[in-house]
Amino acid sequence: VGPSGSGKTSLGRHVLNCGVHTGFDWPADAPIIDAIAPNGDFNDVTGCLSAVGLGSVPAWLRPFSVLSNGEKFRAELARVLSDAPKEIVIDEFTSVVDRQIAKFGALAFAKAWKRTQGKCVLLSCHYDIIDWLEPDWIFDTATGKWSGRSLWRRPSFELKIHETDW
Repeated sequence: VGPSGSGKTSLGRHVLNCGVHTGFDWPADAPIIDAIAPNGDFNDVTGCLSAVGLGSVPAWLRPFSVLSNGEKFRAELARVLSDAPKEIVIDEFTSVVDRQIAKFGALAFAKAWKRTQGKCVLLSCHYDIIDWLEPDWIFDTATGKWSGRSLWRRPSFELKIHETDW
């Protein structure tokens, strides 16, 4: 994590031996449900889409190019989950979405990714997603500080449930 121009992408190129993922090439007119894993299991694809918060069937039936930025972000994450690479470095993680979508998208992706056996390094200029990701470690390119391995906890929030009369 760190500000733009602080070396995140350059560092990311050297962390794992897989290069830096900046996005998929999506077919121009295929629905995302068909484009994510054309030869894959339908239930696996829908599970990946739902896992990242893109559980809307109408969104599944639209091509990537017509999705909103938030939907595109989640479709990219679903495709990463579906591919389940052994190693991946994702650049500009949460950069194109509003901060609320970024936080919940980070939470959903982290939860789903932890079920895979892969290693994932996320590069972002946004510090607000760290608590939601619960990463194994953090390197801050602005300060040069390495967090080391640690256990993170999601931020707490207060939830109140009120009975209504409908």
